[in-house]
Parts: sequence; structure tokens; C-alpha cells
Amino acid sequence: MATNINGIKSTIMQKISDDITTVQDVSAYEKSGFTGFPAVTVVCSGNENDYWSTAENKRQFSFTIRIYQQMEQKPDLGDVSDNAKQQAEDILGRVVSEIIDSFDDVNALSEVADYCRAVPSVWGYCKISAGWARTAEIKISAIKLFNITI
Repeated sequence: MATNINGIKSTIMQKISDDITTVQDVSAYEKSGFTGFPAVTVVCSGNENDYWSTAENKRQFSFTIRIYQQMEQKPDLGDVSDNAKQQAEDILGRVVSEIIDSFDDVNALSEVADYCRAVPSVWGYCKISAGWARTAEIKISAIKLFNITI
């Protein structure tokens, strides 16, 4: 079977769209102009290969899921109101929990990978075209076993 990184990415995006109903925008690349919030981007962040034997390979494809929740359009993060920060924190907490739970299922990517792992997220803030956003990154590893024909 051939490697299909874009197919794995599409499956991850479709799973987020299907399972996380609060997400308003899912994109296959890093962008800063979203149609709604919370918004999600999915990008490939790397791959690894383990050689199990002369006939078997295990490939791991890593993807970064970034979640954005808009706060306020202020020039400085310190100017964003406490209310906006609290609301963004609550929303992001729910979305991150739902995404991690969705990918905890051993069959989450069964169409394109043998299994996957969702690792803990990293949280932060960033400025996007809509103002300041609370963000979180979740790493998803899709593992695929390959038999090599010689």
C-alpha cells in the first residue's frame, strides 16, 4: 500500500468536522482568516519510519491540530478583557477535550492507518486577522504498517 499523507489529513479533518459540532471552520493549512470560531487547522508536521524486518516497515505520520478561539480585537493582549479570556478558555477547554476523546478510539483512523495516538496539547495566545485568539495544539500520530515486497 502506498503512502497517502493527504488522505490521512483529509480523514482527520473529516473526523473533526463530524465529531466536534461546535467547530465552525476546519482548514488543511495554516491560515489566519477564519469563517467562524472555534476554528481548526490540520497540518502535517513530520514523519518517521521504523524497519521491523526486511519485509515490514512501520511509518508514523505526525499532524498538528491547532484550535483557535477568538477573543477581542485589541492592540495588545493585556488590553483583552478578563471576560473574553474566560469565555475563550472555557470554549477551548471543551473543544480540546472533545478532539482528544474523539481520537482516543483505537479505530479513529482505521480507514487510513492501523492506529493513532493523540498526545497532550500545548496552549497559548496568538494574534490573527480577527484579533487575539486563545490557541491549543494537539499532536496526532497516525501509524501505518507496511509489508514490503522484494
